[in-house]
Amino acid sequence: MKIVNLILIIVIISLMFVGQTFYKSDLENNEIRDIYNQTESNFNWTDYSIMIEQSFDEEINNNYGTKEYEMNVKRIKNILIKFMDFIGYSTFEGTKWSIEYGYNHPKQDLGFFLEFLVKILWIILFITLIPLVIPLLAIIYLFCKGTIWLIKKIVGKKYD
Repeated sequence: MKIVNLILIIVIISLMFVGQTFYKSDLENNEIRDIYNQTESNFNWTDYSIMIEQSFDEEINNNYGTKEYEMNVKRIKNILIKFMDFIGYSTFEGTKWSIEYGYNHPKQDLGFFLEFLVKILWIILFITLIPLVIPLLAIIYLFCKGTIWLIKKIVGKKYD
């Protein structure tokens, strides 16, 4: 769970970099962009779960199950659709917020935070890989010992 939170923070800071890049691009082109209208028009959660709802309806229509089966499928459909709407809407609003924040605060040095988080991610990855090192070294050691034993066996037969 900690890694998921870390990745989420890295994504948010990266999106803030996107906003800062938009600002720098506008400065170079001598333009002023209304970032709020830009993000509202380009990042909309338009209820993508409608496609899933249609596939569930087809499932209910194709299977001539009992009333209990149909009700269970409808309940599962409602839960999944509401969950997908929550995740999708939250993602799109977080994206908008991050880009707008980066655009409105172009002078902040977010690179420090991103570099720090990436270093933490590498440390966590290294710590999780440490338990694999000992078996890997044991396998390499046994492979070398076996190869040396095989070479001695072959060379010993030649001179007998």
